[in-house]
Amino acid sequence: MLLYTIALIIHAIICVVLVLVILAQTSKGGLDANLGGAAMNVFGGSGASALLKKWTQILAVLFAASCIMVAFLVKNSRGGVNLTDVQQRQSQIDDTPAPAEPAAAPIQIPAEPAQGE
Repeated sequence: MLLYTIALIIHAIICVVLVLVILAQTSKGGLDANLGGAAMNVFGGSGASALLKKWTQILAVLFAASCIMVAFLVKNSRGGVNLTDVQQRQSQIDDTPAPAEPAAAPIQIPAEPAQGE
């Protein structure tokens, strides 16, 4: 369970950093524009496009790997639902009879008025 908690914290950190790096990439209303063009000053005149693109690719791979790792850790955790318990509950549901549905009342269709009326 400790390994799962550590993996989940690392996954959350990767998610937050990935979002920030993606927002910092565009200068058309992204985080860079909101900070007043700070990326231009920090990363040079050409902006942060090459560096941020590379970090986005790295973080995307780390994100995918951490998703797979967390999925396997959840699957293998002992605190989860036992499959035999689920199957036993499903067999109990199948054995119970369905409740009887009430009979539907006949639909009354009003008579059409005569053409002369």
